[in-house]
Amino acid sequence: MIKILSSQQIREVENMANEGGITFLRLMENAGSACAKVIRNKFDDTGLRRVLIVCGKGKNGGDGYVIARKLSENGYRVTVLLTMGEPVADTAMEMLERIKNSGVQIESYCDNDEKYDLLIQDSDIIVDCVFGTGFSGVPDERLQRLFKKMSESNGYVVSIDLPSGMCADSSELLAPCVKADMTISVIALKYSLVYYPSAEFVGEIQVASIGIPEDILRSFSGGYTLNINDIKSKMPKRSELSNKGDFGKALIIAGSYEMPGAALLSSQAASECGAGIVKLAFPDKAYPVMMNTCPEKVLIPLPSNKFGRISTLCEARIKSELKNCSAVLIGCGLGNDYDTKQVVTSVLENSEVPIVLDADGINSMCESIDIIKNAKAKVIITPHPGEAARLLGCTAKEVQADRIGACRDLVELTGATVVLKGSRTVVSSNGEDFYINTTGNSGLATAGSGDVLAGIIVSLICQKINPDLSAVMGTFIHGYAGDIATEKYSKMGMTAQKIITELPKTLSAFEKG
Repeated sequence: MIKILSSQQIREVENMANEGGITFLRLMENAGSACAKVIRNKFDDTGLRRVLIVCGKGKNGGDGYVIARKLSENGYRVTVLLTMGEPVADTAMEMLERIKNSGVQIESYCDNDEKYDLLIQDSDIIVDCVFGTGFSGVPDERLQRLFKKMSESNGYVVSIDLPSGMCADSSELLAPCVKADMTISVIALKYSLVYYPSAEFVGEIQVASIGIPEDILRSFSGGYTLNINDIKSKMPKRSELSNKGDFGKALIIAGSYEMPGAALLSSQAASECGAGIVKLAFPDKAYPVMMNTCPEKVLIPLPSNKFGRISTLCEARIKSELKNCSAVLIGCGLGNDYDTKQVVTSVLENSEVPIVLDADGINSMCESIDIIKNAKAKVIITPHPGEAARLLGCTAKEVQADRIGACRDLVELTGATVVLKGSRTVVSSNGEDFYINTTGNSGLATAGSGDVLAGIIVSLICQKINPDLSAVMGTFIHGYAGDIATEKYSKMGMTAQKIITELPKTLSAFEKG
């Protein structure tokens, strides 16, 4: 797990470390040394040795001076370029003094001197240390021109902490920033490194540990990401003595005459992801379509209303099925009318097993939030930004402007675990800790993709994985399958069915022997 911390939290972490005996000067030495090590790991075995380190006047520049010293000591030809004169921070001033007689060349940048344009163009590696997490606002035009030259240079651009010109806590870019090939984020990730559009400028991301005690880092809640090994470690091992009952019974209540595909996709995803038995309850008017795919599923045709949606006449049957399942998914392609709301309400009020509430299941509850909040069982809701906006009474644009805040508000409003879908899906069960998913790509922005995600989540719950963890793992696996499908097909040609096709291959990366 990698933490994501705000600029304020980073300052607090450093202050706590300093109070605990790790001085600010030692932290800077550790940061610069760790970043230099990452750079050396990438370039020591290459012939690239001409390094330009572009420094500001703050602590980020101080990290750059340490990097300069460490690289110079290991055979790199290093030039430090001061963009705003000598530093003002005491720690950075000390680190600059340490390189003045070390063989590192020090230059002061002049915007109109072609000498520096050539220096930028001729460097194999450009290390960007102008601004760090303390930056906010807009860099002046002189620096904007410099950032453009660095971004367009022939060298490999490494930004320390953040690409200069980017704010740590916002994905919005107020002015051009450095476009990095790699960003080395010190201590933890920053929100702008994982959220778009700013994430487009960060390149490969490495996180550099600088000796902060784990108990300090654990004291901060906030965002985090996971990698494939994290997910694999949480996947239960299957016993050779298992039978289908050991992997649960998923009840999926979905589909309508208008949207039968949503039911097919969610049920097939649940089956492909390992649920022992998948039961699909759907309006009988859609029966012919339901035979088309996933022959493994058990069909439960229910009475239809005049719109071809599930009728309230089915409530007794659904209540009976709820007593014989491990988890229930409701909402995919149901449509939205009086009957829909009654059926969803009945499930929320009567289910004693975890509920995944998706799509029209969410829409039907927009004016009845207390029904979600008062449900007997654990509820996971999976809104896209438009559905989230309807629940919150705002616009999708407002949701997108602060996805963490929107997710927090949804948790508070509904009492549910929230999977706020979209680029960098956010998951939270308590409104304090937020998983930000980094798998997936724009190819997943296709009809039915959310139905697949809902099917994966309910399947994992059926396999005795904690519901909150299932929401996180399901989101990661869904995105990972989308990445595999993109490599095989394309982003433009992506369909929900192709994501499902790649699920078995995806799961092989997480299975334990």
